[in-house]
Amino acid sequence: MKLTSVLALIISSILVSGAAHKLTRKSANYKLLIISFDGFRWNYLQRTKTPNFDKFIEGGVQAKYGIKNAFVTKTFPNHFTLVTGLWEESHGIINNEMYDPRLNETFAPGKPKVQDDPAWFSVGAEPIWVTNQLQKVNGRSGNIMWVGGGAPIKWVKPSRYMPFNASIGDHSKVDTLIDWFTDQYPINLGLLYFMQPDADGHEFGPESEEVTKRIAQLDEVVGYLLKRLEEKDLLDDLNIIITSDHGFSSTPKEKVINLDDFIDPSSYLMLSPTPVAHIWPHEGKLEEIYSNLTAAAAENGNFTVYKRETVPAYFHYNHNRRIPPILAVAKDHFSFVAKKFPHTQRGNHGYDNRNQDMHPFFLAMGPSFKKGYSVDTFNNVDVYPLMCKLLNLVPAPNNGSMNIVKKLLVPEDPKTSMITFVTYIVGGVLIVAVASIFTFGVCRYRRYLTSLKRYQYSSLPTQTQGLD
Repeated sequence: MKLTSVLALIISSILVSGAAHKLTRKSANYKLLIISFDGFRWNYLQRTKTPNFDKFIEGGVQAKYGIKNAFVTKTFPNHFTLVTGLWEESHGIINNEMYDPRLNETFAPGKPKVQDDPAWFSVGAEPIWVTNQLQKVNGRSGNIMWVGGGAPIKWVKPSRYMPFNASIGDHSKVDTLIDWFTDQYPINLGLLYFMQPDADGHEFGPESEEVTKRIAQLDEVVGYLLKRLEEKDLLDDLNIIITSDHGFSSTPKEKVINLDDFIDPSSYLMLSPTPVAHIWPHEGKLEEIYSNLTAAAAENGNFTVYKRETVPAYFHYNHNRRIPPILAVAKDHFSFVAKKFPHTQRGNHGYDNRNQDMHPFFLAMGPSFKKGYSVDTFNNVDVYPLMCKLLNLVPAPNNGSMNIVKKLLVPEDPKTSMITFVTYIVGGVLIVAVASIFTFGVCRYRRYLTSLKRYQYSSLPTQTQGLD
């Protein structure tokens, strides 16, 4: 075979291989948007007409019975679990309000400075926005009001960030996100947080007409988002996950547990009592408080009490210094109260995460997801490895699994994979062949030049012959 023919063959092989490779690698360039509607219970969509949420169910995937969230079933811990794939004991955000004995400081939503302090967030966890920016050359993340976004974690902050501000409207958040996806240096990962229907669930109760109306209003927000994405031609290359941090239970005022009836309020520190009381006994008071609460729990039957080391393993809530020495967990619908903590809410969350009403919903749609497909449920720690898969990232250490969530994804085309494999093999063989032919030709040519020089030197007249 002539060298030119071989070269032509190898070039065509590389072109075919490149085309197949482009098909298999296109998914690596898909963008991702994850949205949280705070306090959106797993069955809220059954309450009213939701044509825009329905587009995700019909054109994407869902968890029919919601997803199992982490204990405690509160906002800050579960938002951080979603983006890290870690149980609360592992990522350290163990409640909305918490005390750290090493820092000797308290954390609360009303203290903005601590929410941007890496001492609270950068304790080993790696949120998806950090993973994205550490591993991708053009990885840029946009965070709108998501928990932890303001703190440098592993020395990394999201490329775009909007801190929490209740006065900013839902449409404005969407418009900002669209700008981030389409500006000169676009993001490839967006995180978008909405504070409803959580606020209405607390104020009016989860079964209220106000919550039903709010669900319809949030469906309109989803419609606006889809409209803007379509206008900017983003839908074809964007995977969208819509979920939440927790569900909701009603908390009638007659179902209260007054801690002042059992333990002296001056004998312990407690930041927020309901529905899980985090109790830090003062020195020498631990056994007294534990004994009194245990007796009261046995008599009333409406709450359980644990020492930190005896918290059940299924809660994944033992191994962190921010978890207090004593934990009291109210049964569903019950609320702890005390003189400093009166009953004020008609709905709440935070209960045992095995309680179905604590579970949030999950929907997803995009080029990587199947259409009209559902699974029963999975753990919310599984969302992080799923997002890494969608962004073609190597997950940081996490507690999640792909066993169930991989079923939500469009399977890789085996034909395309085989074409790619075969073309690479053929290309590799041809490259070796061309290299061998080229090397052989070079060696032959050098031998020819060497023999030619010898012939030329041997045929020239010597000086002696010329003098004669």
